[in-house]
Amino acid sequence: MSKKPSINLALMEGRIFILGREGHIFIDSATASKQHAEITIINGGVYLRDLDSTNGTYLLEKRGRIPFEEGYVDLQQSIEIGGKVLVIQNLLSIARDFASVDDAETEVEVAEKSHKGCGGG
Repeated sequence: MSKKPSINLALMEGRIFILGREGHIFIDSATASKQHAEITIINGGVYLRDLDSTNGTYLLEKRGRIPFEEGYVDLQQSIEIGGKVLVIQNLLSIARDFASVDDAETEVEVAEKSHKGCGGG
């Protein structure tokens, strides 16, 4: 029986998480770029994009290691960055923890504030 993900993607909607040696999600590999790839939650889907990394981002499938530039991926998708095998759901668990302490406003929050106005007294 498979486990249901404990990640609420709606709470992460619109956020961008950088994967790499100098990203939100640290990839401990000399062959990972500083900013290797990014994950964005778009309309409840997980969008992965390679950031023109030196050594590439790969999907790990039954048929082998497939070079990947960008597109939607499943939560259970295994990827390879810098020789490290990573699962999207595990990366999002790290991102969720990061997002929960991130006090930066999302574009939606900024738009909502601008509609309410900041009027003084």
